[in-house]
Amino acid sequence: MEKWIFILCSCFLQLPLTAQFQHLDFMGAGHDHQITVTTSSASTATGQKTVDGFPIENQDQLKDASRFLAQATFGADMATIRMTAAMGYEAWLDEQFSLPQPSILQEMMIHGPLYDEVEDPASDFLAKTMFRTSWLTHNLTSPDLLRQRMAFIWSQIMVINDKSDFFEDVGQTLGNYYDMLGGNAFENYQKLLTDVTLSPAMGSFLSHYNNPKADPSQNIHPDENYAREIMQLFSIGLWELNQNGTRKYDANGQFIPTYTNADIKEFAQVFTGLGDGLSDGVFGIHPFESEKVYQIMVTPMKMYEDQHDTSEKHLLNGVVLPAGQSGMEDINQTMAHLVNHPNTAPFISKSLIRFMTTSNPSGSYVSDVAAVFNPSEPNNLQEVVRAILLHPEARECNISETYTFGKLREPMVRYMNFLKAFQLQPNDSGDFLSEMFCLETNTGQVPLAAPSVFNYFLPEYTPQGPIGQNYMVAPEFQILNSTNAIGVVNEADLRTVKRTYIEDICLFEEEPDGGSEYEMYYPEVMSLTSDPTALIDYLDILLANGLLESDTKAIINDAVSQLNDADERLQMALYLILISPDYAILK
Repeated sequence: MEKWIFILCSCFLQLPLTAQFQHLDFMGAGHDHQITVTTSSASTATGQKTVDGFPIENQDQLKDASRFLAQATFGADMATIRMTAAMGYEAWLDEQFSLPQPSILQEMMIHGPLYDEVEDPASDFLAKTMFRTSWLTHNLTSPDLLRQRMAFIWSQIMVINDKSDFFEDVGQTLGNYYDMLGGNAFENYQKLLTDVTLSPAMGSFLSHYNNPKADPSQNIHPDENYAREIMQLFSIGLWELNQNGTRKYDANGQFIPTYTNADIKEFAQVFTGLGDGLSDGVFGIHPFESEKVYQIMVTPMKMYEDQHDTSEKHLLNGVVLPAGQSGMEDINQTMAHLVNHPNTAPFISKSLIRFMTTSNPSGSYVSDVAAVFNPSEPNNLQEVVRAILLHPEARECNISETYTFGKLREPMVRYMNFLKAFQLQPNDSGDFLSEMFCLETNTGQVPLAAPSVFNYFLPEYTPQGPIGQNYMVAPEFQILNSTNAIGVVNEADLRTVKRTYIEDICLFEEEPDGGSEYEMYYPEVMSLTSDPTALIDYLDILLANGLLESDTKAIINDAVSQLNDADERLQMALYLILISPDYAILK
């Protein structure tokens, strides 16, 4: 009983991945694209199912692969789980790093007129809801599964909020910003931080767009917002850290701040002079005052030298930018200064680990990842991601009485996990039309809608109870309140029982006739409904990554066995798994 009381208080939705694409040519991958197998008799045959080891059916291997994909992606269908188990994780990562990046902005531009009644999406409004539809379409149909997850993670570190007028009315800004994050997902941290700094979306959100140099006679001083947050949230954090992510102490046993208010004022001078990135732009003009507002908001800001502070600037640890430099020289040197600060590697590494694998990584885990964090080396973020996902602590954790590994799955991860598990089919236009308003209300999370620059939850949030008493953190629990706990259960009911997969049902006075306009197919799993044990074991791997405990399975089995209809059995099994605590916590 206690477990199922907890179920009603700790549920959020995550999902597996569903992409169909050609894989890199290797033996045992389970595909036959451009593969032939030469036999001892010198004859050839197609590579389809001729290599020992595929398809993988070993339950432990499938559970491990499912768990790996739950950490690396928004989720997977069973075919992808089997394929990943056969490939091995190194090969899967190499393939993901090589895949091209589809554009969410391009998706918006193509399909925007279908939904927003605009004549020319290149020069007219696209509402933020079009971004949400395009985001969902991209994440449900494109094969770049790892990049999708990383873009979402970076969007929670370099936060912008779609409630701003710039984004509410110019949805292209959101698509462009998200594409920028995705494009930098596997580059290096210096390039990512530079592109974020020059983004008109970030410039608008943290107010260094049209940030002028000081003019004391007019009581004008550089805006300090971005100078503060680029240090606090995007690079070095608040406190000096050891390589393993723990805080340093001064001689009096106090934590050591990384910067002061005086430092913020110095950095604020660096970010002066950035404005309209179009060649004919004029500094100080609000984008909405231009007929080219849409183009402006998808074009990186440029430097207006006459508005840049050219004085000497004192940064951290004795670093000084000399007077008389150009604005971009100041910015580029400041980016290099921040990303190479000794705090940045452990601070960002620990943040990424918390989003992907565990809320409370050991010091050695953080230190090992930080050791490969080389912020200006090409494609270095590939190595960082690889180090996080392949670290022994992520791959070989064992449950014990002192077990601390794991995290609460984020609502969007849980939501997408289910949609990707069974290959949800798009509507006739090829899109997945959803404004996500009800999902946001019910769960507290949708893309680019964090309530503040501090994301949906604080990275070191500690809930009351055993977690706090053991000096651990559980960030995602900050948005698991009494309202959202019930909301997540309701979301699971909509997706599994009512089968209204992505529609905003809360916007209708009555449920639409016929349920969903989208179709989801369960051919492989439907054949298992006559055997509740086999059904639950299959769904355990597919949805819960093999983490369902025996008593949870027994509860679900009892409920499923009482039903005679095959469809009802499947619905019951899906619903109870998605609201179970074993599923909610990724271990």
